[in-house]
Amino acid sequence: MKQNILLAALLLMGLTSCSQAQKVAQKADAAGIHSHNDYSQERPFYGAYEAKAASIEADIFLIDGQFYVGHNEEDLRPELTLEAMYLDPLKENFEKNGQRAYPFGEPLQLLVDLKDGAETLGALQKMIEEKGYKQLFDTAKNPTAVKLVITGDQIVPEHFADYASFVLQDGRIGVGENDALAKYTDEQLKYVPLVSQDFHDFSHWDGESEISPEERELLQSLVDEAHGKGVKIRFWAMPDTPLAWQLCLDLGADYINTDHPQQVRDWLDAKEAK
Repeated sequence: MKQNILLAALLLMGLTSCSQAQKVAQKADAAGIHSHNDYSQERPFYGAYEAKAASIEADIFLIDGQFYVGHNEEDLRPELTLEAMYLDPLKENFEKNGQRAYPFGEPLQLLVDLKDGAETLGALQKMIEEKGYKQLFDTAKNPTAVKLVITGDQIVPEHFADYASFVLQDGRIGVGENDALAKYTDEQLKYVPLVSQDFHDFSHWDGESEISPEERELLQSLVDEAHGKGVKIRFWAMPDTPLAWQLCLDLGADYINTDHPQQVRDWLDAKEAK
């Protein structure tokens, strides 16, 4: 009898794990939450993490060998370091979850916005390697590792390969002669898992009424082009409203760019529950 109960319990645990894994797989193609300027949130990192954000953004400045997080230098304070705010909490959860960002392997990327270009990037790579953070980002060895994606004051594509394989780059996309994505070589694209662009480059929609068919078609073409190249896409400065969140889902965009990650999580969960 005890053996039967134990077997039933193990079977139930297995079915629960499979169910969770299936949910993760089913959501793989849905838009994830991008916590825009996450350091400005009331609870940086933790609020986004609890909302199961798929992407978290931090701007960094390199000052006297230390990486500080903030939008402007005037915002910086001694306690607001990249390690304290993001790398250490990531490491703690990564180790607790068995070398995964989230318990069931949901993907996570850390989007690091450089304010000082190549000098900062070289120092960032060195710090990550020397202080034991590399395991967090080594997707070549661990597919469930966090993706470290560099944006902001970026290096030119010709120098992508000068950095470690875990240092990935946020690409750009455009229209016609301004389409940077079309100009990346196949080798450069290996370092570009994501392209991001200002929404206002393509639309002035306010997110409160229906978007025009012409603007919707243009946005759809950009999403399709990015996916055709095998990269994800995010629009920053997009309206932060339920209509805009829905548009991201309809277009197949990979991230909902938001300053309200928990509100988006609640909205997504409510949609799933229907």
